[in-house]
Amino acid sequence: MAPCSAEQLAGYFVVRTVVAENNSPRFPGALGFRDGTASVHTSRTMMFSELSLVLEHVGRKAKTDEYLAAVVEQNVLGKPTQTTRKRTAQRLVELYSLDQTRAVFRLLRHFWAADAAGRPMLAYLAAAARDPLLRDSTPFVAAVPVGTGVNAAQVAGCLEEKYPGRFKPTTLLSTAQNLASSWTQAGYLAGKVNKKRTRPVVTPVVVTFALLLGYLCGLRGKMLLDTVWTRMLDRTRAEITDLATEASKQGWMSFKAAGSVVEITFPGLLSPQEEKASHEPD
Repeated sequence: MAPCSAEQLAGYFVVRTVVAENNSPRFPGALGFRDGTASVHTSRTMMFSELSLVLEHVGRKAKTDEYLAAVVEQNVLGKPTQTTRKRTAQRLVELYSLDQTRAVFRLLRHFWAADAAGRPMLAYLAAAARDPLLRDSTPFVAAVPVGTGVNAAQVAGCLEEKYPGRFKPTTLLSTAQNLASSWTQAGYLAGKVNKKRTRPVVTPVVVTFALLLGYLCGLRGKMLLDTVWTRMLDRTRAEITDLATEASKQGWMSFKAAGSVVEITFPGLLSPQEEKASHEPD
């Protein structure tokens, strides 16, 4: 399938953004979310390979200092200079927090160990929880039809239309390239040069994490099935319901549906403090 025009891509983005804004959640910083305008994607991607290596070398219960030591002192990522090691560590903190006391990262590590196939989308969801630009731009790529070509120039055009004057011309294109790279790492796009839209791998564990993120943002019941997080999964409501049902059978969560009443809970996954923070204004 031929690439879409910039106008078509912008149209996809506008439609999905309007839908998303009708169910806008809060993003509680105490639980590990970030809001605002800052974005790692002006200089880097979601850094999936780097995250994978760091999580492989550092234990699940490690403190933030141990993650930083692995990157900066032990150089597990093989960076050539101290400066690049420190910069990489900082970007990983910005994207994922690397802080076990923050629910988003703690839950990422919890699910990471259990679901290798779902890791790209687990990482993407966690990064989107902390990178507002990645989060806000996902509706664009999720709305592009499967098989359609997408290039950085088109993404840059859509960014300029949504955020007029926010980026310098050079930063605009590099940011678009970084977003396209993250979408490729997550599975939304495939191809090195001529990228085409694909569907990411979404497992019952990935759906559990997406529902949990909505829960942490204060949503409950059937509202959890249609959030900024579930829309990132590139699945229909019926598919998400089926995957949630399977996740419940596997013991990752509790999903009960009777007619229009939906009950979704996460036994044993959240502390009393996290439950409280998910209810409180940030």
